[in-house]
Amino acid sequence: MKSIKDAPIQIGTRVFVAADLDVPIENGVIKETYRLEGLLPTTKFIVEKGGIPIFGGHMGSPHGKVDDILSTRHLKSFFDTQLGTSGYVLLENLRFDIREENNDEQYARELADKADIYVNENFSTSHRRHASIAQLPKILPAFAGFRLESEIQHLTKILDSPEKPFVVVIGGAKLESKKPTVSKFIQLADYVLIGGKIGLDWTDEIPQNLILPLDYAENQLDIGPETVRKYVDIISTAKTVLWAGPMGFYEKDKYLLGTKSIAEAITGNPNCFSLIGGGDTVAAANRVGLLEKFSFVSTGGGSMLEFLVKKTLPGIEALG
Repeated sequence: MKSIKDAPIQIGTRVFVAADLDVPIENGVIKETYRLEGLLPTTKFIVEKGGIPIFGGHMGSPHGKVDDILSTRHLKSFFDTQLGTSGYVLLENLRFDIREENNDEQYARELADKADIYVNENFSTSHRRHASIAQLPKILPAFAGFRLESEIQHLTKILDSPEKPFVVVIGGAKLESKKPTVSKFIQLADYVLIGGKIGLDWTDEIPQNLILPLDYAENQLDIGPETVRKYVDIISTAKTVLWAGPMGFYEKDKYLLGTKSIAEAITGNPNCFSLIGGGDTVAAANRVGLLEKFSFVSTGGGSMLEFLVKKTLPGIEALG
């Protein structure tokens, strides 16, 4: 995998940037810019070399249907402010064409005609075999952007050399999507703490280092106070923490306590390297005002979990 630092960018070079554009939009206004800001180091490197960044990415899942709510035009104000109105090209949502999701080679060739080189800066979609992720880098000279490199570096560190005690916190609603990750970290971590609905659905054998909730709050939509105390005690001893998935229905204030307590415990441990990821986890950490306090925030949800299990992704493999 080649780094963008080695890309032959000069004045006029057209650089297709596979970009993480899937940010929350409300009434046409960007509500949270974390993923877009992650593009800026690579983008500014391209511009400083004289290149022209051409952003291609996804918003939502329109499955080939045009939907103005998911149009990338809503992102133009951000890029205009950062790059000037004529310093870049912003393509329309690639998923408005069903060939993107179908990993269509002809569609990839049409995208390739717009650029001279390719840079993957879209870790969050690199687990998808989409045309712009898996096909396009086979056609153009392909490189990894700074953010993608950083994602791989930090996640590999978590897998290969976490400082002990190593605590993994897994929450959310879908046990099926999280179970491979839980199984992986039962082998690697000192403790795996479970929250959210997946704690209710766990029926397998419980290893000694897998800790399920001891109690729940109202309607089982948050972990209970006894669980919070136990989890906070464990986290306070950790040197490395990986957190993926909120502890409950964090969108409602009365079910936020478990998630808030976990976030406070992780960020309040001065000796701990902390890594979080996934859209809901990032949104929850942002909601309690602690997002900037974590050591590293992955832009990936499904991609982060798949990388942690397989140590590679289709989008990474396509870079060579």
